[in-house]
Amino acid sequence: MKPVQFSPSLMCVDFLNLSEELDLMKKHSIDYLHMDIMDGSYVPNFTLGTDFAYAMHQYSNITLDFHLMVDNVDRSFGLFAKHKGSIITIHPETSKHPVRTINGIREMGCKPGIAIDPGMSLSTVEHLLPLVDLVCIMTVNPGFAGQKLLPFCLEKIKDLVKIRDSKGYSFKIEVDGNVSWENIPTMINYGADVLVLGTSSVFNKEISREEGYTQLKELIKNKDK
Repeated sequence: MKPVQFSPSLMCVDFLNLSEELDLMKKHSIDYLHMDIMDGSYVPNFTLGTDFAYAMHQYSNITLDFHLMVDNVDRSFGLFAKHKGSIITIHPETSKHPVRTINGIREMGCKPGIAIDPGMSLSTVEHLLPLVDLVCIMTVNPGFAGQKLLPFCLEKIKDLVKIRDSKGYSFKIEVDGNVSWENIPTMINYGADVLVLGTSSVFNKEISREEGYTQLKELIKNKDK
């Protein structure tokens, strides 16, 4: 089984101790920094911006994993392409011309991704799958941390693996939403490649961050036995 990659959600970190948070991520060889970008319109919340994201990358040199939850993504996706190799994931319904947007992200030297909202079926985006490097399955409604899992969304992971295998596509499957200790084994079994980590796992307030990353690695290791 190929190794699972981790993308901690930066909206869940302790903002008063950012260097300590990033030092721990580097210590535990975290793969990506998940940057939730919300505009208060597409979702009823405001979160991170470009200056914050670039400062986190400059300090840690960890790849940025942008999740753009914004209206009219065509107007703003270029703002997030400063660092080549970053992942820029869009909700395709926020673009008038999603193929053009996806191609534009790649032309800027970044890796395009698409996010599938719980209310969207795979069939609505299947034509875009050969164009992207990542598909993010949302297992909660976008906008806020700490939500309960929508179980029917897990089936999309399995269905997406079948499509990828049958077509020979190479995109990674990311899962975002209630990626908890209880749900992680199922998500991996169903075919998730990248886990977005939040308050239901490493950012749980009942344990230290060090304990969280250690517990995560033990969970993955024991599952592979």
